[in-house]
Amino acid sequence: MNLDHPDGAKSFVSDPLPKRIGRILAIAMPSAIALVTQGLINQVDLFFIGQIGTSMDPQYAPQAADSARQLLESVRTDGQAAVGISTKVLWLFAGMLSSLAIGTQAMVARRDGEGDQLAVGQVAYNSVVLSIGLSVVFTFIALLSLPALFGYISAGADGVIQTGIAYSQVRLASLVIIVWTASQRAFFDGLGKTWIFMVIAFGMNAFNIILDYALVFGAFGLPRLETVGAAWASAISAVLGLAALVAWSGLSTFREFRLWKLANLSWRLMGKIFVFSVPNGLATAIMTAGFLLFDKVVADLDVQRVQQELTAAGFDPSSMSEAAISSAAASLGTTTSLYQAATQVIIAVMMVFFMTGFGFGAAAATLVSQQMGAGHPNEASKDGWWTVMIGGGLMALLGLVLVINPESVASIFNPEDAALQTAAAMPLRIVGFGAFFVAGALILTQALYSAGMPRFVAGVTVVGIIWLVPGARWFSMGLGWGLPGVWLAAMVFVLILFVCMGLMFASGRWHKLEI
Repeated sequence: MNLDHPDGAKSFVSDPLPKRIGRILAIAMPSAIALVTQGLINQVDLFFIGQIGTSMDPQYAPQAADSARQLLESVRTDGQAAVGISTKVLWLFAGMLSSLAIGTQAMVARRDGEGDQLAVGQVAYNSVVLSIGLSVVFTFIALLSLPALFGYISAGADGVIQTGIAYSQVRLASLVIIVWTASQRAFFDGLGKTWIFMVIAFGMNAFNIILDYALVFGAFGLPRLETVGAAWASAISAVLGLAALVAWSGLSTFREFRLWKLANLSWRLMGKIFVFSVPNGLATAIMTAGFLLFDKVVADLDVQRVQQELTAAGFDPSSMSEAAISSAAASLGTTTSLYQAATQVIIAVMMVFFMTGFGFGAAAATLVSQQMGAGHPNEASKDGWWTVMIGGGLMALLGLVLVINPESVASIFNPEDAALQTAAAMPLRIVGFGAFFVAGALILTQALYSAGMPRFVAGVTVVGIIWLVPGARWFSMGLGWGLPGVWLAAMVFVLILFVCMGLMFASGRWHKLEI
């Protein structure tokens, strides 16, 4: 590729700062809003599950016996813990495959910058075919692994295990839909038309909210399925969202790309997309596995906490079975999954940061790739850095809310559980202080990936994960910092990513790479 100005390339010039910021926001904000909205699907699940047994629940009965109230409370806390773990299990497999979409977006944007519309359609078509084929295989592997994964992570919490497996089975059955959606979205995002998925995401989430309420509580004549009902709501919403994306890509506006032509099928191009995406996919899998082990640390903290409370009450946990411990904890009003449920609330809040960071990262990936395709690497650098400053600054402002009043934020997800709100407060403050770096790390990661450095990105991510789990265990148990220590270790992981990605992006070593 001629970096001076390739033939047929689009003209991307050095914009004055106000125009550059406007161009970044025009791509970043719809993408961020769309991803936050999409991410809210899981958080909506958490919200409605958190209302089981409360005044929102049609089965709410303040005069009910203690045993009935305790049963609904266990359904609520076990359900929230299960959904949080299930989300990571889903991402363990979906994340690996969704790396195809990240590679697709970068290649679509690069071809768009070069002005090659037919090549854009070929990349998008082969990405979809590859995504569907691989996700079918991964679905079977994922379903078979569920009992072992939940049995290890939530050992001793039978309610979490049973609920988590049932919820995950439904979500994983729609893995093909999730991965296909990601590849389909990459086509639009690579062209800079991030607003399309934003519109569809709004519709998906609105439908999911209605269906969540109906299937969790058994409203509108539908069965009461509680936590599993939330999974069905998410799966059905995902199907409708994909249908809308496919239909939109078939409009006359996109006819010039010849997206749905069988002649686009190319094993060579599929191989190129696969090879380009493999490092990111492996890194995503390793990172997700790391966060599942992160959940194991939290679960072990719960075990430690329960044992301490039972000992203080005169019990001898070392001589008790798991069932006896659960029964004794219930008699004391102690929830065996308190820290796990609090962690899922923290993650639910962090999803806003993650999805906003991914949204601005998607913008950085598109802008950097388009500028590179047009032959302007220096402008690509400027677009990347300004995206970091804008996206990170926005997240820093949101982080102040967590620093100032974390209890109120936690109460959104479980309004009647003061113990959970207290457990989540300090970790939320830590996350709030690190908000800028969370966004910055995600943006720089995607910018470098789109610039043609997937192996570097993967390597740094793996190094960070090597720290995460032992660091979380050391801070929480070794130093006695408890749940806040777990999240402090997570912020150290974020800083590792931010510093390493920032130094590489600043070096400009990616300026002459082709994808």
